[in-house]
Order: sequence, then C-alpha cells, then structure tokens
Amino acid sequence: MPAALHVTRGLAEGTVIPLDGERVVIGRNPDCHIVLPFNAVSRAHAFIVVAGGKYFLEDNKSRNQTFLNDKPVTARVQLKHNDKLRICDFQATFVDSAAGPLPPPEPENDTDTSTVEATLAPGAERLLETQPAEKLRGLLEISASLSKTLDLDPLLPKIAESLFALFKQADRCFLIQAEDAPRPGDKPRLLPRVVRTRKPQDEVNARFSRNIVQLCLESSQALLFEDAMKDQRVQMAHSVSDLRIRSVMVAPLMRADGRAFGVIQLDTQDRTKRFRKDDLELLTGVANQASIALENARLLQDAVNQAKMKRDLEVAHQVQMSFLPAELPVVARYEFFAYYQPAQSVGGDYYGFIPRTDGTMIVSVGDVAGKGIPAALLMAKLSSEMGTCALTEADPARLVSRLNDLMYPFTNPMQRFVTLALMLLDPVGHRHTLVSAGHPPPLVYKPATGDLVPALTNDDGGLPMGVMDEYPYEARTATLEPGEVMLVFSDGLPDPENRKEEPFGIHGVQRAVKGLGPATAKRLVEAIVAAVEAHAAGCPPFDDITVVAVRRAV
Repeated sequence: MPAALHVTRGLAEGTVIPLDGERVVIGRNPDCHIVLPFNAVSRAHAFIVVAGGKYFLEDNKSRNQTFLNDKPVTARVQLKHNDKLRICDFQATFVDSAAGPLPPPEPENDTDTSTVEATLAPGAERLLETQPAEKLRGLLEISASLSKTLDLDPLLPKIAESLFALFKQADRCFLIQAEDAPRPGDKPRLLPRVVRTRKPQDEVNARFSRNIVQLCLESSQALLFEDAMKDQRVQMAHSVSDLRIRSVMVAPLMRADGRAFGVIQLDTQDRTKRFRKDDLELLTGVANQASIALENARLLQDAVNQAKMKRDLEVAHQVQMSFLPAELPVVARYEFFAYYQPAQSVGGDYYGFIPRTDGTMIVSVGDVAGKGIPAALLMAKLSSEMGTCALTEADPARLVSRLNDLMYPFTNPMQRFVTLALMLLDPVGHRHTLVSAGHPPPLVYKPATGDLVPALTNDDGGLPMGVMDEYPYEARTATLEPGEVMLVFSDGLPDPENRKEEPFGIHGVQRAVKGLGPATAKRLVEAIVAAVEAHAAGCPPFDDITVVAVRRAV
C-alpha cells in the first residue's frame, strides 16, 4: 500500500488519495494527478516526488505558494507521517502506510432534504413583464452587448459586472462551462470562464459549488436555493459550508438541441439578502441571451477551424501529389498509364516509375494500412526510401527487403504495415521481375481472349513490409508478350461496395475488360475505373484507389 493524502478540507473532503508513481502533480490543469480546479491554484502548483523510498514535497514557484505544517515550502522537503499539506483552501494530511493505517473515507450523507425554493424549465414562459423597469433595462443592455460581438473573452466579465448591477444582493458571480466528459458515463469537467466577487480581493479564493452546478446541468433547470447551508445535497460541499453560502441561483446555458453546456451561478453570504423567484426569472433571461451568444461564438470558431483544416488539407494534398510522378515515362515499345484517387484529401497509396542507369525501370504500387493523414505520412516515408533503394540496390528482392528494414522502425510502433508490388521492367529483353510484399497479385491482360490472369500466385507473395524485420523476399521473372498489359493496383480497386454491401471484387475487374480486345493501357484502366464508379454509385469512398498499367506495344 503506497503512502496517501487524507483530504481534510476542500475538494473531495474525507477521501484518501493514494500517491502512486514516482511523481504526483497537484494543480489546476486537468492533466494533473490531483486536480484542484480553482483559479487561485496554479496549473502545476506542486509536486510530490518519490526518491529512495521517501516522499518529498516541492512547490512549483506557484503564485499562492504551498504550505507544509503552516510554513511555506521554499525547497524540496521530506514528508513525514501526519504532516499537514495546504494549497489555498485544499488541506490534506500525509499518511505513511508504514507508520500508521490509512483512515477510512467518511460515509456519504444520503439525506434527501431539499431547500430548493423555485425551479424554471428551459423554454417556459418568463414573467418578465413583472420585473422593475431598471432590471429590464439592464437585461436589454446585456442582450445588446452580446449581439454586437462574437469575441466573448472581453465581454463575459462585463456581463458579470452587469449582473452585480441587476442583483444588488449578489456577492459572487460565476460563469461555468462544462466540457464533454472524456469517457461515456463520466461527469463533465467544469471550467470557470468568469469569476467575479463584490469585493475584488476575494476573487483569488472564490470557488463555485460543484454540487449545485452539477444539479443544474443534470436537470437542465434554473434553480433557486433558499439556504444552501440547509440543503443536504449540497451542504457537505466545501465551497458551500466554508464560505457559508446562503441564497443561491443557478441558470443553465443551453444549446439548440436542449443540452446544457454551462451554468451561471449567483450567490450571497448574507442571510438577510435573499434571491426571489422573479430574480430567477430574470437570471434565466440573461442565461438565454448568453447561451445564444456563446453558441454563435462556438459555431464561428468551428467554422474558422474547419476552414483552416480545409486549407491545411489542400496544402497536404498538393504536397502528397508532389511525391507521385508528375508525368508518365516514355520508353520505346512500351506505354504507361496511372490512375490515383485518395478516399480523403490525402491517402496512403503510392505509385512510382523510377528509371535506372542500366536502362531498366522500377514500377511500384504501395498501400499503407489505413487512410487519412497518418497513412499519408508513412506514404511520404515510403516514397523517399523507394527513390534511394531503387537506385542503390540492383536485385529487386533485396531492394524490397532493404525497403522493409527501413520502414520497420516507423510502422511497427504504430502497429501499421505497408503492402507493395514491385516490378523491374527490362524493355529490351521484355522481361519483368515481380516482388510482392503482401500486395494483391498483379494481373496480365491477354488481348486475344480479353482475360485477366494473375502474374503471381498467392504463394509467391511475402509478408507486408513493417511486420517483420530482416524478412527475405523472393522474385519471379516472366516475359510480357506484345499487346499484353500488366495491371498493378491497390486493394482499393476490388474492395468498393455497392448499396447492397457487395464488393466489386476481382470478378468485377475481369468483367470490366471482357471483350475489349486489343486496348491501350489508358483505355484498359479507364474501363475498369468506370465500372468501379458505376458499382459504388451513391456510396462513400471505400479506400484509396491506385491502378498502374504497363503495356508492351505490338
């Protein structure tokens, strides 16, 4: 059992927090191990470090300091059993399991006594006509201010000041936004966008009631508490009991779909200054206007982000296209054609034509597992390494093995792989040498019969690149006859499905060229692509599609 902190005051009071790991970060940032979501707490306020089996406390040069046994921590100090740690209003006792038992957490209070004086459901009729003219004028001023700008950062504090002018009895004002929960079933993270107090010097220690805010979010109703100190559902909260919060109003901030995404909370510490139902109605009116403004600002920011992402993807598409051949090669007695269509703006398919000094040419098609930006980045790596290996490694099988060794350190940690079909073409001897790394077997088109026959068997292919380091690949050599066309393609060609979820398949490829007779490389590819598009009409792109055709002239 590790050492622990027994929380004696503040957030999660009465609980025991084990100090697991070699370094425990305490602070306001949601990524900290112990999160204290208050403005007075620094993002990374303090550290508890384990060294040599002992626990040490360090202050991270925080604005409001860290205290141990009521003394400020100025250097690393060793923690001892029953030491008292204090950060702002959070207090805890260090418990060394070797020196004493861990105290049990305090039992929860299940009493369901409520002092909710009034509630208002969203969309209910507001009796604003009963409000005094001064308060209605203040509401109109807030509405006018919200409608003039979509930059809410400087505006929201002014709304809090206006609320103080509207509600003379209010001591504190909070505008809290709820971030989406990281996992289904978790409670949302509550982030204060605005914290204002009647006395500015009190703002540093001001904390909203998480219990009250959570009740408002879960019910999507505005709530008025006559005396929060007497409500058993919230009185155990430190922000209520320690600050002796009395009358409290909370109103939800609502999205157009009816979901609450935040809360405005006003409260008073004076027993003689209470909020009334008409105050709750007025606060709800302000919350409605603030909800619209915040949603408009969010939608604008989403639109800006999407436009930026679109521009970035357009640039990424241009960069990726620069990795592919800018033009088809010109070789005596041969013709070439290539078709490339990513499923998204960028993709993981690759093809290349690389002439070599001995007059031969490397023709290759690769396919990185997956789609989108991660696949595109590995595709860029493949393109770079292919250019180097094709010019330095004479043997095609050793070339692919070398390429596999270069890709393995990048693909294996990401649990991705790359399939590749490589052909070394000898345009003088009309021989081609094929190597497959887990890629669909290339097909040879026979113009006399209109048939497509595999250039390799399934047994001829090796493992995809990136699966095993130092893997030995094998090559197969054959002759391309006059008029025959070698088709090398990615699995995005046979995989597209129609509305019945039926794949196009190799049979679809064969049907597309049946009866074409003698055909150019371009004509052959265009017929296949047209058949794929007709088959998958009305369905979203299934995968990147790449087809390369090499035809020996008659």
